[in-house]
Amino acid sequence: MNTFVMPLLLLCSISFFTLETPEKPQATKKDHPTKLAHYQVGAYLTADGKKLRINVNKDLEGRVSLQLLDQRGKLYYDQILDTGETIARLSLDITDLADGDYKLKISNGLEMEIREIKIMTKQPATFTRSITVL
Repeated sequence: MNTFVMPLLLLCSISFFTLETPEKPQATKKDHPTKLAHYQVGAYLTADGKKLRINVNKDLEGRVSLQLLDQRGKLYYDQILDTGETIARLSLDITDLADGDYKLKISNGLEMEIREIKIMTKQPATFTRSITVL
């Protein structure tokens, strides 16, 4: 009986220690989305210089953010294109903005593209005419 009890006791103690293994910590979720949106951007000023046109084509998945900032970092425009949106055609009125250099930042959470935009008010042209009497 003694020879039967010792292996049984040893087997129970081994199974007890294998059942109480500590749990492994799980990986934490990253800040950026799992699916990144690939995008194409076109930005230009209209001929009269009063509007900034921004055209964005992006994938169906992922998000893309658009920001317009001045040199000091002041934010003038901010928009996020969510999943499900594939096309954005924006026309921003820039008549109230001061002359200077601005940055258009486009980001999908991992990659960032910066476009430099220079706003200059057109000076009114003065025409001089001279009349010659013959």
